[in-house]
Amino acid sequence: MFNFFKITCGFAFFLLCIGCVTTNTKSTRNLCLKENRIIKDYASQQKNYTLEIPNNWVGFFDTHCMLAYKPKTSVKQKPYIVVQVLDKTSIKVNAGITNLEEFTNDYVKHIIAKNTNPQLNVSYQEHSLYNKYSVISYKTSFLGNIYTSLTISFYYNSKPFRLTYFAQIDEFENYLEDFTTMLETFRITV
Repeated sequence: MFNFFKITCGFAFFLLCIGCVTTNTKSTRNLCLKENRIIKDYASQQKNYTLEIPNNWVGFFDTHCMLAYKPKTSVKQKPYIVVQVLDKTSIKVNAGITNLEEFTNDYVKHIIAKNTNPQLNVSYQEHSLYNKYSVISYKTSFLGNIYTSLTISFYYNSKPFRLTYFAQIDEFENYLEDFTTMLETFRITV
C-alpha cells in the first residue's frame, strides 16, 4: 500500500511538472505584461489614426496590450504618466450612441460610477478638421495615488475616438504642453 502511495505521488508530481512546462508558453498578453516594452516604430502600430510624439516620449504596450505613450524619463520610474488613443476597436460604445454628446455623457456616467468626488469638468470645443469635440477632466485614485485625467473625445463620421492624458496630480502640469502638442498632430485616418 505504501509503494502504491509513493508511485501515485510520484506520478502526480511528474504530471504537475509536465503541466507547468507545457502551459508556460509565451502569449501576446504575457509579452505586454513585461515591464516597459518600448516600441521603436510606434507609428506602424497606430490603427485608424496618426499621432506624433515628442522626442522625449516613447511608444509602448501597456498591461492591456494597448498602444500608449509616455515620457522617456518615466519609463523605469514612477510617477505613472501615460497618453493613450482609443478608437472603435478598443472602446465599448453602446448601440444607441449616435453623436458626440451621447458618447461624452456615457463616459461621464462611467467616471461617476467608478470615482468618489472626481471633480469632473466637461466642456465642448471646436476642431478645425473634426468639428466639435469634448474635453473631460477629472481626478481619480489608483494604487494609493491621486491622478488627473484629461480626455478628449471625438465622434467623427460616426466613429468614436478618445485621447487620454493620465498623470499623477503633482506631475500633470509638467507634461500638459507635450500632450497639447501631440493633440495638435492627431489625425483620423479612417
